[in-house]
Amino acid sequence: MNKKKKIVFVKNFSNLSVNQGINILVAIIATPILFQNLGESSFGLINLSFSIFILLSIIISYGYHLNGPKHISLITQKNKEKDFINELISVRIFLAIIVSLLVILISYFSNFFEGYSTIMLFSIPILWSEAIHPVFYLQGKNNLSVLAILNSFSKLIYLAFIIFFIKSSEDAYKVNLIFGVSLFVVYLFFWIKIYLKNRINFIWSGFEKLFFRFKENFEFFLSSIAGHISIHSGLIILKLFVDNLELGKFALANRIALLLRMIPVFIIQSVLQNATVISKKNNSDLKEHLNYYYWWGLVITFIIGLFFMVFSKWIIIIFSGEEIKYSTQILSLLSFIPFLAMLNFKNLLIILIEEKKRILNKASWISALVMVTISVNLSYLYGGLGLAFALLFSEIFSFIIHSILLSKDNGKKQ
Repeated sequence: MNKKKKIVFVKNFSNLSVNQGINILVAIIATPILFQNLGESSFGLINLSFSIFILLSIIISYGYHLNGPKHISLITQKNKEKDFINELISVRIFLAIIVSLLVILISYFSNFFEGYSTIMLFSIPILWSEAIHPVFYLQGKNNLSVLAILNSFSKLIYLAFIIFFIKSSEDAYKVNLIFGVSLFVVYLFFWIKIYLKNRINFIWSGFEKLFFRFKENFEFFLSSIAGHISIHSGLIILKLFVDNLELGKFALANRIALLLRMIPVFIIQSVLQNATVISKKNNSDLKEHLNYYYWWGLVITFIIGLFFMVFSKWIIIIFSGEEIKYSTQILSLLSFIPFLAMLNFKNLLIILIEEKKRILNKASWISALVMVTISVNLSYLYGGLGLAFALLFSEIFSFIIHSILLSKDNGKKQ
């Protein structure tokens, strides 16, 4: 393994790990405050709303979180890079306007968000923070240390406001508002600095360019929606079958599991840029490169799974401030989601490097439909415990279907 490529991986993974470490530290401090001050019911509704907005945010990113970094890393002309940045931000702002209006209309003119419509309305800034999220640019530039700095500032602002302003269940609507505004303000200052430094003028892209970007990334967009349904729709499904108390206890364990679920994503993000460059030169080197990080990733995520399973009781106490047996049981199961997600590491990288949009789209939607079907049935029968098993099985099935479709595609080319 090339030493320089190892250094790049270690640098990227370290920055992403610091980034996630900050998220975990903030969660350790903020979660007990929110859980105790708001109560289990309001805590569950906040996380339910957050899950909905995470799904809506994937509409805003329009799949460019998947291949945007590749575009940036391969663009060699400054003018083309400036145009791409403007076009991408224009697309995201346009989508943020549309989705925000839809949320407002649904909240005011239907009972779809009954009981938590105020929380939903005040969560809209999360969409706008996604519209100007700079991860595609920073990852493409191999400059993820800046992302860690931005994340630190935004999360510290979020934490400070949580401590000072969240005192009772009546403050529930403020939580996601504070989160979204904190991210938006920090990202906005970042882009202002980048635009001034590189002498970029923000020019709203015309309809023709917007249409080109919508058409270009439509399949990545569809596949990213399916992927996020598989990961983030659990709480939405569970809400149909359990009361707010159980929802809140499940949400506590699920929040920790989602932090862990990012580990395989970090490994993919850390490897993608180098893997893209290697693929242009030698396929055998690419295979060796991917295998190296694949096996190390499996070992690391398995050890993490064991650790969180064994110490789940104490981890729940740290995050909630009290012992909750139900949450402990759920966390002990969900702890192995990162390991199972890591199985799909090579499949996803090959798909992203070779721009196999149709395979990704098909595999993602099959996986999502299976996940929803199993989750609905097991949640109906066994509540949160059934959903936990459904989420584990979904990761395994996703790996199998991606492998089968890639294998068939390779067979056609031979």
